Amino acid sequence: MMKLFQRKHTLTLAVPVNGLYVDLRKAGETAVTAGFAIEPMEGEIHAPIAGQVTKVTSQTVTIAADFGCEYLVQIGQLTDDIASQSVNWQVAVGDAVAPDVILATLDIDAIHAANKSALVTCGLIGKQAADFEISQTGLISQGKVLATLKIKA
Repeated sequence: MMKLFQRKHTLTLAVPVNGLYVDLRKAGETAVTAGFAIEPMEGEIHAPIAGQVTKVTSQTVTIAADFGCEYLVQIGQLTDDIASQSVNWQVAVGDAVAPDVILATLDIDAIHAANKSALVTCGLIGKQAADFEISQTGLISQGKVLATLKIKA
């Protein structure tokens, strides 16, 4: 198929947790190609997009969504022992999720007591977005649309 006829599909990412928006370039090392980070103000992390959980590790969950896209949700850059004590995943591989589904609960105080960041990073992995736009910054509320991205498919 010729690339000339590829369509761009628009996808939206919701705010997964109440908190403070952080530019992805300031979030440290991440596999996300187009996304955002949030310094959480509470410990309940929701899915940023509808899809199916394909992978769960001690500090990340991967969600397969429309148009062959995969999204990563990463909790800080924690060691496995701190993650196992502070992050409680509420989903498993194969679960269907949407922005109203809780992915994880965090003990933010324990993470900070270990001198680690609870920063929640969300975004596209393994594929480049044709266009990516953030709709708000500053203090943001869970469930609101935060970003739109266009994918060639």
